[in-house]
Amino acid sequence: TLKGRIYVLRDERPQVTLNLHFQLVCCNWLAQNMLARRASKIDCSTLFIPIFVLGIFWLQVLAETPPRPKRCGEFCSFEHIEGYVGPLDTTKNLQDALNRLSYKREIVVAHHAQLDFVYQMVHRWQRFGYGHVLMVFPDHVLCHRLEGAFTKLGCGWYEDHNDMAWIVNQGGGCKGCTDKWLIHYTGARAVRMGYNVLVADADTMPLYDFYGMIHSPPYNNVTLFNQREGNFNVNGGMYYIQNAARDGPVAYVLYDHILKNVRWFEDVTALRRGIGLRGDDSSTGINDGFLCNDQFSLSDSVHGAITGRPQVFECVFWFHPRRPDWEKLHLTMYSKTGPEGGEGFGPYSTITVPVPEPLRRGAGGALQGQMVTAQLRIPHARGEWPSERGGYPFSLQLGPLAKHVMEIFREAGGDAAPFPDPWDTASAAAADAVPPEKFAYFPPWIANTHSLGPENNGNDGWYNDHLTGEVPAAISHLHAGLTSGDFTKIVHFAVEVPYGWDFDVALRVAPQTAPYLGTEVHGRVPPLLAIAPGVMHRGLTQGDFAAMMEGLMRLALVLNRAVVWPWVPCEAPFLRKAGATYDPVVSGHKIPWSDYIDTTAAIPNGPETISLKVCTHPCFCLSSPLSHPLRLHPSFPPPPISADKHTQAHTHTYTHTLTRARSSSRLSFQHTSTTPNKNGRTDFVVW
Repeated sequence: TLKGRIYVLRDERPQVTLNLHFQLVCCNWLAQNMLARRASKIDCSTLFIPIFVLGIFWLQVLAETPPRPKRCGEFCSFEHIEGYVGPLDTTKNLQDALNRLSYKREIVVAHHAQLDFVYQMVHRWQRFGYGHVLMVFPDHVLCHRLEGAFTKLGCGWYEDHNDMAWIVNQGGGCKGCTDKWLIHYTGARAVRMGYNVLVADADTMPLYDFYGMIHSPPYNNVTLFNQREGNFNVNGGMYYIQNAARDGPVAYVLYDHILKNVRWFEDVTALRRGIGLRGDDSSTGINDGFLCNDQFSLSDSVHGAITGRPQVFECVFWFHPRRPDWEKLHLTMYSKTGPEGGEGFGPYSTITVPVPEPLRRGAGGALQGQMVTAQLRIPHARGEWPSERGGYPFSLQLGPLAKHVMEIFREAGGDAAPFPDPWDTASAAAADAVPPEKFAYFPPWIANTHSLGPENNGNDGWYNDHLTGEVPAAISHLHAGLTSGDFTKIVHFAVEVPYGWDFDVALRVAPQTAPYLGTEVHGRVPPLLAIAPGVMHRGLTQGDFAAMMEGLMRLALVLNRAVVWPWVPCEAPFLRKAGATYDPVVSGHKIPWSDYIDTTAAIPNGPETISLKVCTHPCFCLSSPLSHPLRLHPSFPPPPISADKHTQAHTHTYTHTLTRARSSSRLSFQHTSTTPNKNGRTDFVVW
């Protein structure tokens, strides 16, 4: 191989499964094509066929996961919507989009800056039956890339970057603010226009009839649902509004969430002074052009509507020079108000509600569960701006961007009353007169996270309802409890979630690329290096695996090839949970995985099989004993580093791994496998 020749080494064991046989055939076919190409300059497009087959067999998701029953209930919207691709700047633009996309006054507003996350989300939701999804971007580029890949598409952007400067020209250090603030802004406008809105990140997926559940008692009397983000905060990537009055508390919460940040973007000096800094002091991170973290800002707006007083605590807590005093002051005020203030639980009520029978797995099998709720009112300062709580946090003069936002929301409201100004003493009576609306945190059986709640959904395998016959939630959000690594969500979706990551759609969006992870932006097939099928066996020890991975990385360094990380049988002893007595070799596999598998070390591939009673079940290893993580990616592209953000991250990960390999003085690979070939060495496939 070092002299430019290509070898395909095969496992010599007589018992080879059909899948392994197909993979060996594909590897040999691929090598022969490459040799023929060198000899005769054949069209390199012939190489895509074996690589495509290998990609399918590597994941085995599309071929073997049984089709899911239709679960979108009475909101199977895909066949009923028209699709919309166009601008969203004006009220007319947004109304046109909603006319063509919404279904029964429902719309999903979503985003992501990376193309692969975007098209995979659109595909997941459309495949489920939900077509009323509007992806939002700062310009038209991603929308036009997506157009040809879907028969119907909801995709919008903002053309006037002057009016949208507070988002698209963000320079105040707010990580990820551009895309996140676009969905908050667009969703808030749609609520003001009278629509029910689900605001969702791209790492979400529907699993059951969300609308059928959320529109039924007792959930249908809640106007604003939010996922909980630790303590009392809310998550900015999963919230739902239904039946909100266009001039009511929930519509106001979303408006306040936008307007206060636009005002700070234009002039942040009053906010700095409010926490004891000079008006020009940006030393704590409150920079010119400041935008609050979107989740902190939304939390403050929700908390203000719950307590009845405007809040800016979360937005500036991390920038406050006297954080402990600030936190104690606010949390004391917050926890002692409301119906349960005496118990220190503040303005919340915990109620017992029935759990819908199809979703009881998400409540640990219980028939009933608890839901935390509160009343929302339009908050008002009543002319009091205590200096110890930040004083009046805004410039007295509205800037042009703030005026534009106010006009957009006035126009979107139609005949609805304008929102009372919570800082104007004359509007207190008007604020008090607005009827309250109800808030609740999503119960985990309605909307869950990857690894938090009564059921540890992803790590324990509950997404694989084709194996369990049970559904963990109506919607899931893969945002918590994931393994560390730059590309963790991609791998979790591909390995844990049936239909979570689709290779056909990847080829439709970018047909010039290879159909496996990590190559979407390259425009070519990178040289690959993989361990031959069958070498990773159920008797593998930790030392075997460490040596194989170290050797694979070193060989990749010498050959300048991208590593294809192998499956490891979940039965391997080194993947067993400490203290577990259950033996899958004897009894077969079961869910929850974490009863006997160390799910911090490997992800069992649930979508791969139609039965848990298989002889060998594949795991994707998250880390190795090499003292550093393998960073969760099935194939890392080789250097050089591209200017593309997506490629940089992949290459950075691969380069990081190779850098560690370079630091070792031993660059050759001499390892005897516990299932050696005739030469006593571990097999590799090189192509």
